[in-house]
Amino acid sequence: MALSERKPRAGEKAEPETAKVLQKRELLSLVGHRTGLRQNEIKTIVEATLAELGEAIAAGMTLALPPLGRARISRRADGTGGEVITLRLRRRPS
Repeated sequence: MALSERKPRAGEKAEPETAKVLQKRELLSLVGHRTGLRQNEIKTIVEATLAELGEAIAAGMTLALPPLGRARISRRADGTGGEVITLRLRRRPS
């Protein structure tokens, strides 16, 4: 078993995994396969959904969106004057 594959001992934190990135293009394709809708319909719906989520996050709202989960938001300013928003996502076991 490789070092990164071993389970952490009590009190140890697990090694972070390399993040897999879901691009918008891939999301549109996945939604298309799941729904059978046309690409232009999917794009309109997904972009509107992302815009609403972005506004809710910017407003500091807690998101309760099953089956995604419940996301609480805390924010802090970054050194360049931009905004860093941290989401804590709680999900039910699948």
